[in-house]
Amino acid sequence: MTSPLDDQSPQVPHLDEPPPAAHPPGPGRPGDSVPLVATALLVLTLAGVALFAAGLSLGGQGVGRDADEQAAIEAFVETYRRITDEYVGESDPGELIEGAIEGMFGTLDDPYSAYLGPDEFESTFNDISGQFEGVGARMSIEAGDGTSCALIADPCALRVVEVLPDSPALAAGLLTDDIVSAVDGRGLEGHTLEDAVRLIRGPRDSAITLTVSRDGQELDLAITRDVIVSQDVRSARLADGRVGYLRIDSFGSRVAEGFEAALRDHLDAGIEQLIVDVRDDPGGFVDAAVEITSQFLPDGSVYWEEAADGSQRSIEVRDGGLATDPAIDVVVLVDDGTASASEILAGALQDAGRAELVGERTFGKGTVQEWTRLPGETGGFRLSIAKWLTRDRTWIDDVGLTPDVEVAGEGGRFWPQVDGAVPDAATVAADPQLDRAISLLLDDASAD
Repeated sequence: MTSPLDDQSPQVPHLDEPPPAAHPPGPGRPGDSVPLVATALLVLTLAGVALFAAGLSLGGQGVGRDADEQAAIEAFVETYRRITDEYVGESDPGELIEGAIEGMFGTLDDPYSAYLGPDEFESTFNDISGQFEGVGARMSIEAGDGTSCALIADPCALRVVEVLPDSPALAAGLLTDDIVSAVDGRGLEGHTLEDAVRLIRGPRDSAITLTVSRDGQELDLAITRDVIVSQDVRSARLADGRVGYLRIDSFGSRVAEGFEAALRDHLDAGIEQLIVDVRDDPGGFVDAAVEITSQFLPDGSVYWEEAADGSQRSIEVRDGGLATDPAIDVVVLVDDGTASASEILAGALQDAGRAELVGERTFGKGTVQEWTRLPGETGGFRLSIAKWLTRDRTWIDDVGLTPDVEVAGEGGRFWPQVDGAVPDAATVAADPQLDRAISLLLDDASAD
């Protein structure tokens, strides 16, 4: 089963939400969450793995594409059979196969191409699809002043950024700004965000106890995990209703539809100044990035894809965008956690002159991964199958996008809530990048 995806990159405070793989198993960076990117469609096939499996079962019966490949398959099968038949110690056939596949990927020197065991493959793929099993809370590691940290160690703690509506965490009484200090009695000192994610998430209907600090008191909250559907799009009205704000947490399978609905709400209200926030957005399905970019561009390329043989093809804008009118002003907020599919969106709007980028240089992930499910209970793998280039054919891998207006990400970070609560003006003003974006839009509106 194959799926062109985008191997997420750094992700935001998503604890009970899919964590992008930390620093490169995909792309990731300390203190955020994890990686992902995708091509355009979600198609699952067995691809070349069927050949590999056939080689194991058929041995030397000519399954190689040429003499060299046939010899390699025969060498592998001979080694496998000698171990399973004659090794004096214990061996597990499944572990031998997994180890062999993992070893092949280890030779590639590519953080975005990797073998994933059965559990990890299913978990990661579900994350990308926007559904996972957990408690339904978003968290991040922060110091007291809101600065992001890589590890939970004084003065940095695991803070609840948001509790999703209708979630097990909400039912158990978990609140925004609670500090989580232990999971099932196990302290979190020295853990990364990804470590904490692995401890807190778990199978549906399983129980977990979170120890939290709140207003100087320590509480134990018993929570029963459930299936959580990611809330990938958040929307708010800022500057007394003059600016529409749209936050994309990741490019999951449902994000394009949610983004279109939120965008339509702003436009129907007569709002013509928009902010699209993809800070700390690790990416996701490339197809979702194409859909969202097409809301703002009337025609032309969204990005270019370069295959292994060097051939290039343009991935074109799709018809029917709601905000293609140049009278609608757009600013895109970016930072060093903006990666993959979110860079496709930001790069296309910047190259087309359709939006200004405000914030910090982006992560710089310029490859597309295809996900393949292996036969049986073997798991699967992600493989870099193409480079992607911006609308102007620039490859940004390890370079990133440079914002039009650079603003350091110091200070607070605005997190819109999914319950539609009106944001506090002081909270918005404490986010320097957001505050600058609002000023740019209102200044442009006054000049028109």
